[in-house]
Amino acid sequence: MDDERIIALQDAIQRAFPAIPYTGKVTRCDGAWLPELTEENAIHDDDKFLFEALKNRKWTDVPKQFLYEMPGDFVLLTNEALTAFLAAWLMCSLDNIAGENVVREYVVYAFSPSGVTPTTDFITNQLRALNPEQGSVLRKLLAEFALREPSEFVKKRARDAVALIDSLTVSPQ
Repeated sequence: MDDERIIALQDAIQRAFPAIPYTGKVTRCDGAWLPELTEENAIHDDDKFLFEALKNRKWTDVPKQFLYEMPGDFVLLTNEALTAFLAAWLMCSLDNIAGENVVREYVVYAFSPSGVTPTTDFITNQLRALNPEQGSVLRKLLAEFALREPSEFVKKRARDAVALIDSLTVSPQ
């Protein structure tokens, strides 16, 4: 469903997040891979996959299939990489706005406070990495999900995320 608000959100995402090749550190574990995958280092597997998929690329180069396979893994990105690639996940989250979308759910969950201080601190840190325009776009997107997401649970989490952003004054109201 391509209505005017969705098109406006897509345009805002494209304006707020420049599509330039990202050459910085992708995850906190860049290059710290072990040659064999074990239970103890399995967490690094996702980091390695993100590194290999995103290093030296633009957010517009990220295939939708990758986003659907790793719907919530953007939380593993460094703050700098998050600002470089979050737009890919945000654009994908607008797909099928009236129906289910796992990427949208993860975007909402990732920015919704859980009531656990370390988690909320982590979210706050990520939100503060965004510039004011990016924070404003994220807020608008989450507000749209709070209105149109089919799941009442996800709607509530989207409202909670908007409230957190508002409390940080990341974006103008």
